[in-house]
Amino acid sequence: MTKFTGTILALDLATTTGFAWGVPGKRPRFGTIRFAGRERAHTHRLFRQWLETNWNVRDEQPDLVVYESPAAPLLMMGRTNISTIKFLIGLCEHLEEWCYEKFELREASVQQVRAHFIGGNFKSAIAKQMTIDRCLQLGWKVSNDNEADACALWDYQVCCIRPDLAHRTTELFDART
Repeated sequence: MTKFTGTILALDLATTTGFAWGVPGKRPRFGTIRFAGRERAHTHRLFRQWLETNWNVRDEQPDLVVYESPAAPLLMMGRTNISTIKFLIGLCEHLEEWCYEKFELREASVQQVRAHFIGGNFKSAIAKQMTIDRCLQLGWKVSNDNEADACALWDYQVCCIRPDLAHRTTELFDART
């Protein structure tokens, strides 16, 4: 069986989107970008332009794209509104269409990523800080929770397609913990 050696792009989609990309076995590169359009449609257009400008370039093209599933509205227990739901689902739809017939696209839930990266699904504020701390432990100098979430998602996907590398970042095998 051939081991995946391509580039993975992980996206934590939101108004401020965290992204991480890189090759399994190496340190990811990461950052954030804020999409603040006048209206939802304008923000979606800015997102598409960013995808085309940054990830359709030959040397930066991903082989696989993974994004964090938006939380189901029922699970948000009143902490969201229809506009936010439309915005987040819209980002996912734009990403799916952009990847169509170009890049493999995968999706992971926040629960899956947190269980892998920090050992459980904790309340949001606690989980965000734990994710930042875990990234810093790994030498990934993230500057905010958006970058940390994208790095955790990237690492989760790396371990899914290259389980032989899981020992490098999984807490169970980390001598520092």
